[in-house]
Amino acid sequence: MTWLAWRQFRVPALVLTGAAVALAFALVVVGVPAAGEQALQLFSADRARSSVLTIASLAVLGFPAVIGMFWGAPLVARELEAGTHRLIWTQSITRTRWLATKVALIGLSAMAVAGLLGLLLTWWTGPLDDAIALGAESDGIAGMPRMEPVLFAARGIAPIGYAAFAFALGVTSGVLIRRTVPAMAVTAVVFALVQFAVPPLVRAHLNPVVMTTTVTPENLRGLLMSGPDGPVVDLEIQADYPGAWLIGNDTLDRSGNPAGLLPSYLSDCVRPDPERQGPLADPVCFKRFADDGYRQRLTYQPADRYWTLQAVEVAGFLVLAGGLLALSFFWVRRRIS
Repeated sequence: MTWLAWRQFRVPALVLTGAAVALAFALVVVGVPAAGEQALQLFSADRARSSVLTIASLAVLGFPAVIGMFWGAPLVARELEAGTHRLIWTQSITRTRWLATKVALIGLSAMAVAGLLGLLLTWWTGPLDDAIALGAESDGIAGMPRMEPVLFAARGIAPIGYAAFAFALGVTSGVLIRRTVPAMAVTAVVFALVQFAVPPLVRAHLNPVVMTTTVTPENLRGLLMSGPDGPVVDLEIQADYPGAWLIGNDTLDRSGNPAGLLPSYLSDCVRPDPERQGPLADPVCFKRFADDGYRQRLTYQPADRYWTLQAVEVAGFLVLAGGLLALSFFWVRRRIS
């Protein structure tokens, strides 16, 4: 049974494994970024490495979706669509063993490849992450902390959980829909929605750090105005937490609630400075802002929680994958004839 499952699975397996090997080879060829505080500046100046990092991050981020669409969805749906399940399930091997063998072989392979890619990319970007942890800054993907949602799912062990969930989602979609192409489409849409929903709805609420401080000229990051001479509608301060994922940067009123309309005088707190060709903040104005009870609330996930959040997310997706596969086994055993 294992040999038969491998023969049916070998073509897509070789294609995706070949793509993963090519990606790993590209990372090795361009070389690991230089270490040190200047790592980000040196890396950003190297277009080849910057391009490889962007492509590699997008590839690892999208790998689980490909697994779900092309490995998971056709697993049962292809047999049901062609009617070959009637022949297969009347042989000496039960339908439960048939499905269990395929799920174990293909699912574990998907998790292994995704995990290796995630860890490889984490190792390769290690010097960049170290520089960010020291407070270095840079534009583009190289300067993004690995805690940011778009990178979090592409590094570490998180791809393992995403691959398991996407594969189980594909299998379940195929079992319920019984058509390969529609099952692939449903898998892609649902998985994309989950990827977008998890960071703000789940990860952001896993015991984040919340701190409140006054706004000063030194920590002011910027003001958003409704027009050249309009009122200030939003205010942000600098968050001096290298490598952290900043979730919220909100202004609170005297009661501790999110401020609606900010005071009209706030637009006069920052004026252009012709001599230094930049904005000049008025300390007296910001003291008045503080005396009126306004404070800034920062909500963030600190950088040192990276691996803890990775483990929590993998565990959660493995539970979801287990539930989906349990539904698939039930449906195959009791609802399909």
